[in-house]
Amino acid sequence: MAAIPPTDPEGSADAGSRAASDRGDLPSLYYGIARSADATTVHDESGALTFFNAACSRLLGYDADELASLTGHGIVHPDDAGLLAEATERATDSPVGAADTELRLVRKDGSAVRVTLGLSRVEVSGRRYLVVESVPA
Repeated sequence: MAAIPPTDPEGSADAGSRAASDRGDLPSLYYGIARSADATTVHDESGALTFFNAACSRLLGYDADELASLTGHGIVHPDDAGLLAEATERATDSPVGAADTELRLVRKDGSAVRVTLGLSRVEVSGRRYLVVESVPA
């Protein structure tokens, strides 16, 4: 899924904000995410999944193609959807651009795993992304 990170309209992945520049440009950010042991996803402004790492596939038990086709509603435990919505709003609207929450994700086999989510807003070339790190609680 999304092995090629998004770029700005001119084709470069210029880090256009303080948050992204703290970590380097978007390809560098994606490289770090891909190598992370934490299950991590990147979502665009509409909430669509644009990138995830292998740790995310392992945590949830889906192969890459299956995970790429799922929506957040299919992964977040239905009783915890409100927690995710609140954390997303805090991360996208707050001046610091970050929020944490604890909730349950649903694995492919139907079992639930409690995780602590760390949500961070990054902006690259005028486009906002939400980076979500999931660590089993």
